Amino acid sequence: MKKIGTILIIILLSISAAKAKEVIHGIDVDEVYNSGDWSSKDKIKEIIEDYTLLQLYKLKLIKCTESTEKLDCQNQTLNNIITHFYSHNAESDMQIYENYINTINSVYEIAYCQNKYSIPPGTGCLQEARAKTEKILQQYVEFLLLQIEQKISLYNFLKNYK
Repeated sequence: MKKIGTILIIILLSISAAKAKEVIHGIDVDEVYNSGDWSSKDKIKEIIEDYTLLQLYKLKLIKCTESTEKLDCQNQTLNNIITHFYSHNAESDMQIYENYINTINSVYEIAYCQNKYSIPPGTGCLQEARAKTEKILQQYVEFLLLQIEQKISLYNFLKNYK
């Protein structure tokens, strides 16, 4: 009976010790908090969560390139990025972005569909214009992700991220 009691005490102590140490993606939140000038542990957790979200969006963008609905997938990913990471005025930012994409698409429709030597223009030209628009959009989304990554990677504790 003493052995069972001792084992239970050891298990309870190990569980409480494990709970006391908060590790998220290999990063010891308490250690980061105690080693810097942080206002709260929640801010550290938010940075870790944002970094996780950044990694997910990067993977999503790769999957978009394989999707048959590439432009829609990229648009949704960009909307999520702007809403989460650039949320000061997401609705206005998305409107500016939509105007940008529509303009780019229109410009490439001119190039691919209105050339007087492209006879007949047909729908192939629209597909070429859309492909060019998708490529530019992908570059823009990659640029936004890179901007976020450059800023968030300044937090040295993320080097321990797993």
